[in-house]
Amino acid sequence: MSDVDVVGIDRVLIATNGLEASTRQFTELLGVEFGATIDPPTKPVANRTSRIGVEFVSGEDGSGIERFLERNGPGLYALSLEVSDVSAAREALAADGVEPVDEVDLDGFHEVFYHPSSFEDVMLILTEYDQPHPAESAAAESGWTRDGND
Repeated sequence: MSDVDVVGIDRVLIATNGLEASTRQFTELLGVEFGATIDPPTKPVANRTSRIGVEFVSGEDGSGIERFLERNGPGLYALSLEVSDVSAAREALAADGVEPVDEVDLDGFHEVFYHPSSFEDVMLILTEYDQPHPAESAAAESGWTRDGND
């Protein structure tokens, strides 16, 4: 039995050459709305995430996303799973010989990235939130939550 406690699917990341066109298509055809474009000044990537967990990502200047798009074209780039304890999950995977290729630890969340060769050719991201999941917060703000008595 694994020591990795997966809470659920956090988000599905789709690589695209046209961030705005891709999000517009999902909005117009499916009614999926996306947040603002996030374009960190220190990374050659940009992304837009929806409340339902679909995230479009694009990259340039030799980023991993740009290399992925050159090799594969647009499509599934990564799967992010929320875990209850990302440090424990990282240690459990390391004990099985699976080491991360990158890690992000920011105020509010911690992510560990694993190479596609370790997980059926899909980059895997393990995520832990220090506060309520962003989708939970957005749902609460929109009045989309129930108190469990319904």
